[in-house]
Order: sequence, then structure tokens, then C-alpha cells
Amino acid sequence: MANKILRVIDTTLFFVPAAAAQAEDAIFEVDGLGAGAGHQSAHLDLAVTAKSRLYEWAAFVQFASAPVLGEIIRIYLKTAGNSASATIHPLNDDGTTSVAVSAEDKLNNLHQIGSLVVDQAAANIEMVARGFVEISARAVAVVFWNAAVDALTTDVDENGFMLTPVPDEIQ
Repeated sequence: MANKILRVIDTTLFFVPAAAAQAEDAIFEVDGLGAGAGHQSAHLDLAVTAKSRLYEWAAFVQFASAPVLGEIIRIYLKTAGNSASATIHPLNDDGTTSVAVSAEDKLNNLHQIGSLVVDQAAANIEMVARGFVEISARAVAVVFWNAAVDALTTDVDENGFMLTPVPDEIQ
């Protein structure tokens, strides 16, 4: 008879540039993201196998110049039926690859999962935001919108997103 439901941590999925030291699960070329601009990752197909519904996310960035305290990077998820089919029905028409967001209006139907708030007015300092999100879709992409007045660094190892499945396990 089970007497505990514990949280288990599965393998982390990385949304980072192709040239990053960390191997990517989905390409996310967010390095150098300018002020007032957005970028989406390639869609990652989570497959049709049993998987966690709950995920812990972490967004990490560094700015190229000293940002203003309190400014934000808005973080969204874009979901779809899968990552390759012609009938995937993604939440906007910016495609399924790592690409610049074509307009801020393209964020309207996406799921904003959080914001990374600038907590230090200094360049080349890592800033991280974390949270939890439920994902029931088969495919997912992450989208950053830089609402700050400064661009992110062009260092490919300093900007990205991590998604870690945290399923419950009955013991």
C-alpha cells in the first residue's frame, strides 16, 4: 500500500543556442536579443509517451551593458500538436524553428509563465528566474520578449532556458 507521493526530478531539457557548450534539446538563438524584441525557440516534441504534466523552468540571461533595475524579460510558452506535422496548429504563425518574433502582437495567445526581473544594474552578471508550469501539449517552444532597454550578451553560453519534468511518484 502506497503511503507517500514524492516529487521526482527527471532529465532537464535545454533550450540554448546551437553553439553553446551545453547540448541543446531545442535550439534557442536568444544571444544578443535586442531591446523591445522577442525570439522563440525551435519546438521540442515531448512525444506521445507517458510524461510529467508538471515542469520546473529556469530562464537565465546576461545583459551586454548595465540594465535598469526592475526591467524585465517576459517568458512565454508556445505549444503545438507536435513539432513536425503540417497540421500542428501552433499558437501563432511564426513557425516552429528558432526565429525572431515577428511582432509583439504574436505573444497575445501564448502562455506567459513568468518574468525575469533585472536585480542588478551591471553587465555580464547572470540573472535567473524559476517557476513551475503544467504542460499538457505534445510540443512546446519557449519565447523571450526583451522588455528592457538593453540587449542581452552575445555570449552563447549565458542566455537560455531549462525545463525539468517533475512527475509525482507514488511510493
